[in-house]
Amino acid sequence: MVHSIVPLAVLEAVKNLDTPVEDGLTEFAEELLVKRLGLSSTVQMQLEEYELLARKDARVDASHVEALLRLVGRRPDADLVFADAGRRAARRAVRRMSSVSRLAARTAPRLFGHRAARRAARAVLGAELGREQRLPVARVSDPIAIQATPDGTACGFYGAGLVELLRLLVGYEGAMLHVECRARGGAGCQWRAVAPDPRHQ
Repeated sequence: MVHSIVPLAVLEAVKNLDTPVEDGLTEFAEELLVKRLGLSSTVQMQLEEYELLARKDARVDASHVEALLRLVGRRPDADLVFADAGRRAARRAVRRMSSVSRLAARTAPRLFGHRAARRAARAVLGAELGREQRLPVARVSDPIAIQATPDGTACGFYGAGLVELLRLLVGYEGAMLHVECRARGGAGCQWRAVAPDPRHQ
């Protein structure tokens, strides 16, 4: 089972990227609505369904999420969708936390922020987030991303989500490298924070 925030965030990102910008081409709007998945009535219905499930903190069948990731993985802008979806999922993961936990993380990010980020990563992303040599490291053992996109494209969802969680709860302003991936023969997927360049300190 997968947290309902995951498919909700993916569909929100699809809708966001498929919504046309105000460019004066309103005469083509009807044609665009027909062709863009994110603006379809089916996606709108699914968004409403997942929104209700997310409010209940419910989980959904992994096979449905895998099918959605596979569908998005076929898009030419899949990297953008997954990155946007990961950030959206992280923001929702933080909002589902108690106000006390959010306040504690904001007040003492080093002490409480990492703990809150670890809980949110496990609950929503299914990731184990920790620290090695004082730098964040994360592992995702669930193969759903690779089953959906064998080239590892969907892994971008987790990478973006983890970085956003750390930014929101710890104040981390760096990148995390995808150092191990099932798509490249790894036992699982792993991300490691990049150590700050001493020349910039």
